[in-house]
Amino acid sequence: MIGVIAKLKIKDGDRDNFIEAMGKLVQAVADNEPDCFYYEMHETDDPQTIMMIELYKTEEAHQSHSQTEHFKTLGMALAPFMAGAPEITVHKKV
Repeated sequence: MIGVIAKLKIKDGDRDNFIEAMGKLVQAVADNEPDCFYYEMHETDDPQTIMMIELYKTEEAHQSHSQTEHFKTLGMALAPFMAGAPEITVHKKV
């Protein structure tokens, strides 16, 4: 099992737009990636920071996630709302 935590910083004034766009990606992952068990947004103490918490059955499922058409399309739609590159850490189950 592979866990992923992505820290996403959002530009001031774009939080609602980001959440709407990310919600579409969250739904697309749920509909199209059966080996992704969990892919959800989480708030932090900073309203301009969202943590994505992801859980994949295998390393291959995680690797294929970023190659899907929905990720390429909907993921790119997030770019205008981002205040920099995401900080991503990947974790293997012990």
